[in-house]
Formats: sequence, C-alpha cells, structure tokens
Amino acid sequence: QPPTCSGMRIRTARDAEIIFHAVALRILPIVTRRLDSEERMALCSGCVYVWEERTSNVSESLDHGIERFTEGRSWGPSRARDDFLFYQEKDTAPKFQEDPIGSYSMRPRRQGERMIKQTYSVYINGHAGMKKWHLNAYYTQETLDQLHTVDDFPQLAALRVPDGLYICARTNRMR
Repeated sequence: QPPTCSGMRIRTARDAEIIFHAVALRILPIVTRRLDSEERMALCSGCVYVWEERTSNVSESLDHGIERFTEGRSWGPSRARDDFLFYQEKDTAPKFQEDPIGSYSMRPRRQGERMIKQTYSVYINGHAGMKKWHLNAYYTQETLDQLHTVDDFPQLAALRVPDGLYICARTNRMR
C-alpha cells in the first residue's frame, strides 16, 4: 500500500485538515493496515500516512482501523509544538559503517539524515462513533525545503474544509 501522499510536508493544522478532507473525499488513499517490511524500507522524507485508529467499540468490526501504526524505527521522546507532536529518530546506526570492500570507515551518520516524525490526530465531528484519524508525516531537516506543500497541488489547494469537521485530539484532551 502506498503512503497517502509522497514528497509532501505539513506546515500547519490547516494543511493536515486538507489532507484529512482529501482522504474523506477519496481523493487520497487511507492506510488500512500496518506497513509490511517492503513498505517500511520504502518510507522516506516526504511520506505522509493517514490512518484510522481501531475503535474499542465491540459493536464495530474488529478488522476496521489500525490499533497502532508502526514503521520499524526507534524514536526519542515526543516534543509538542502547536497541535503537533514531533519525534526525532534515535541514532541506532553503527558508529562506524562498513564500506563495500569490507573495511570500516569513520563516516558517522550526519544529523540531517535522521528522520523526524510529525503527528497530528483528530476526531471527526458528527460521526456516530467519533472516528479518530491520525496523520504521520516524515522528513529530514536536509530535505524539508525540497518537499511540496498542499498549495503546490491545485486539487488540494482548492479544497474547502468545513469548519469544525476535524477536532484536534490534543486540544480536545487538554480541555
């Protein structure tokens, strides 16, 4: 399954809501299951995934939604900024990397190569079961300025998101 979108960065909650609305209108795909090993390997800067959290409501189908999104990487503690949570990829690369002829080089991993995970979660207002959707966006500091925004895609830029349809889960929890 592909990411919901690729080559994209999320600047604001408005950008995230546009992506959510594009998914709701079936312009963009929703991720329906955890990533397999091949999909995890393909994850790169600019990948954005929207997924629905599996509900604990027994009356709803248990195979609908994802309990926890995993991409096979290790992350440091979350840092909150606005309504987003950010996670820095832990440096789990070896201190010395093996080169093709079998000797070890002293090339440590550069800071900019570490992935950053940005998350945003919403409740969909007016939905009987109060569906909870999540957006996970990945980027590196090195590539951030090279990524597109929703404004670069006319079909997304033209979307009008109804007021109050997507309620930030962080804001809602703090009240």
